[in-house]
Amino acid sequence: TAFMGRVTAGVTHELKTVFAIVKESAGLVEDILAMNKDAVGPHQEKIVKVLSNIRQQVDRGVDLASRLNTFAHSPDEANASVDLNTVVDQVVALCQRFARLKAVVLVAKPQPQKVVVVTDPLKIQMVFVEAIDLLLKALPSGTTVCMEPSDRGNAGVALAYSPNGDDSQRMIQLPAEVMTSPDWISLSESATELNGTLEQGPAPAWLTLVFR
Repeated sequence: TAFMGRVTAGVTHELKTVFAIVKESAGLVEDILAMNKDAVGPHQEKIVKVLSNIRQQVDRGVDLASRLNTFAHSPDEANASVDLNTVVDQVVALCQRFARLKAVVLVAKPQPQKVVVVTDPLKIQMVFVEAIDLLLKALPSGTTVCMEPSDRGNAGVALAYSPNGDDSQRMIQLPAEVMTSPDWISLSESATELNGTLEQGPAPAWLTLVFR
């Protein structure tokens, strides 16, 4: 794991350099266009639109590369102080593609203050991804899933879900077999390894991962 993290971290640095060169090149083309508007002719608007798309995708690529770099450094320490706000934000960002494939909206709801636990930075992310994966398998399309850190006595993260993102609507009930599935048992065991427990609660919180 440490080896994969080290190699990935190195590659993400190189990717950010690639994105920087692409962005600079697009900017240069924009400058040339601005100085030669008459020479470009009717294609000016289309070219400007394409360059704008390039800038947006470059910014998106840099953000993804930065997050992947942060993730790659997760195995650096087996035990460290982590802010659950930061971890949840990171996990939600990295899981966006999985959510889109299921037509589920996945959002993070950080707290204004830090919610700190001492744990394994890599394994805690694995637990959260495992919980998200379980939800994505069970929930219908159009559902909104929210991950919210909390610090009410013990630090934890609540996973809430609702149809169409409307908290006033009746919450979706998961099939009973989900709670006895191998995925649920695996998630519970993973949480236990981090000195955590699963606490299934009433809507809107489907479950809370509590770290004591």
